Amino acid sequence: MKISELDIQQSDIDDSTSFYISFSDLMIMLGVFFVMLISISEVEVGSFEKVKVGFSGNAGGTLVELSATLKSIVEGSPGVPGVTVDMASDGVRLNLDTATVFATASAKLKPDALAPLQPLLEVIMPSKYTIDVEGHTDDVPLYRYFKLNKERQLETNWSLSGRRASSVIHFLIDFGFDQQRLRLVGYASTKPIAAIAGKTDKALALARAENRRVSLLIK
Repeated sequence: MKISELDIQQSDIDDSTSFYISFSDLMIMLGVFFVMLISISEVEVGSFEKVKVGFSGNAGGTLVELSATLKSIVEGSPGVPGVTVDMASDGVRLNLDTATVFATASAKLKPDALAPLQPLLEVIMPSKYTIDVEGHTDDVPLYRYFKLNKERQLETNWSLSGRRASSVIHFLIDFGFDQQRLRLVGYASTKPIAAIAGKTDKALALARAENRRVSLLIK
């Protein structure tokens, strides 16, 4: 059986078309790959590791695993009072209720206030992650607490939030953390987690109490 010239030409067309289709698919895949490389630098570590675990099905050695371990300690028995754990987009966040750690308007740690954190810190310390220690206050101007103390009337929520974060950092260093892994951040009242608009009396007091915190952001 003879193959006509038309059949040969049609075969050449089919072969060239299949090559170009494959080459096109390759270019699309490369384009997607480079877009991913560029976007990775902009994706927060918490979100990235969630996606990573979703694809691989393995949470070992990730912030997702660390978050689960810390949460099991906090919510287990005997638990860790005054601490919450949240797997956020920017990392694992431990929120410490300042009422259990500091006296009102003070940046001095209460005696043994952070001792209950020991089981959490023993899990965090061997990890590869850094820690931002963030100080947060409520929206009440700090000078109201110092009407009888003229020497301290110049202090603000900014300085208080920074000094509280500093106190926690010094505790972590004494505990054994490498200071190169630690960063101090004072936010004053600029990053509330509970809205106060429209709230009064008890509801307002509870919202402000929730906003007064020190956060350990592991990332």
